[in-house]
Amino acid sequence: MAALLLGLGLAPAAAAAEIGAVAVSHEQGRYQIRLEARLAAPADAVYAVFTDFSRLGELNPSVREVDWQPQLDPPELTTRLRLCAGLFCRSLRQIQQMTLSPGEAGGQIVARVDGSRSDLRSGEARWAFSACGEQHTCLRFEAELEPGFWIPPLLGPWIVQRQLHEEALTTSRGLERLAAEAARR
Repeated sequence: MAALLLGLGLAPAAAAAEIGAVAVSHEQGRYQIRLEARLAAPADAVYAVFTDFSRLGELNPSVREVDWQPQLDPPELTTRLRLCAGLFCRSLRQIQQMTLSPGEAGGQIVARVDGSRSDLRSGEARWAFSACGEQHTCLRFEAELEPGFWIPPLLGPWIVQRQLHEEALTTSRGLERLAAEAARR
């Protein structure tokens, strides 16, 4: 879920990441997710860092393994994540077909889950990175996911929303840190 949440501990000295609206709804076993964030780094740098998939583990320690296959058509990203919400922990494998659309100031990413080879039955996620101010990025994340495992129905949306907020903050701080490091080079 975190490559979709990637989305997804590593705080810079002056963390400026702000997680705005987070909305999770649940209907018929599917989760609809929306998140907005503001990052203290230019959109083109944030997009470049985020799409350097080999470094996802540096963005968020929940990412345990990454295999990026850009030569496939469509390109494919396999991730293994370790996610915990309270005492509930899960290792999650995802295989996603990726569509990358860089722009002049940011870009968009669409990921489609291969449910036959993942721990999610299905899913699609969209990230949009855009400039909001000269040195800031506005990130909009939307996803619809159907887990292939049991999540307690009464607590599910709350667990997903809480986990999403924590993973988004960690990942946003990692993006800021790596974008700042790239700017210093």
